[in-house]
Amino acid sequence: MEHTDDAPDQRAQFAAWLRQQINRRGYNLDQRGEQARFARYAGIPAGTLSRLLAGTATPDIATLRRIATALDISLGLVLLRAGIATEEDLTVTSRTDEPPLTPERAADELGIHEPAARRAFIASVEALRTPPADDESG
Repeated sequence: MEHTDDAPDQRAQFAAWLRQQINRRGYNLDQRGEQARFARYAGIPAGTLSRLLAGTATPDIATLRRIATALDISLGLVLLRAGIATEEDLTVTSRTDEPPLTPERAADELGIHEPAARRAFIASVEALRTPPADDESG
């Protein structure tokens, strides 16, 4: 089986992106002490940040969460840029293939089949779903 290691390239891309994001937040990473200052602000070890910016480390989610918070960007975007998640992973899909839950279907799923019990269940659910006619908050 052929195996290609895309990790070094992904780490280098993430390192470049991360450096750009940190610089955009006012940290000049070319100045002495700025990298350590950002690491302290983000709550991550300076050595970890150094390895991330060098493209020699694969970040863990806890580190990425701290970086996302410090940069004020979504964790999803950071996971995407780090190569840990794909856009498909981050897409929330709705279940459109399933009909909406109705009181009748709920009764079926709960096994309420006896006619009188079923009518009482459906009436109770409908009463709870219907807003009161008068505003009683007065």
